[in-house]
Amino acid sequence: MANISNKCIFSLLMLLFILFAAHSPMVVQARPLPSSQQQRYLKVLSTLGIMCRCCDGSEGECTSTWEGSCSNLDCSPWRSSSRL
Repeated sequence: MANISNKCIFSLLMLLFILFAAHSPMVVQARPLPSSQQQRYLKVLSTLGIMCRCCDGSEGECTSTWEGSCSNLDCSPWRSSSRL
């Protein structure tokens, strides 16, 4: 008798888990930051040892300084950013 109730409880828990997983969002939406916020975050990242560069140039060329927003940021720890 206990074996049947354990199976029922397990089945109920699995059903709840499946229903919860089906309703939770699986995709995260993102939007570009305005340039003022982007520059502020870049300053914070640099204090943490992360260097960023913008690779929006023609033919994918990158630069460590830019004006406005950048849709193709390439950030890495400063120790491995010898390409900057």
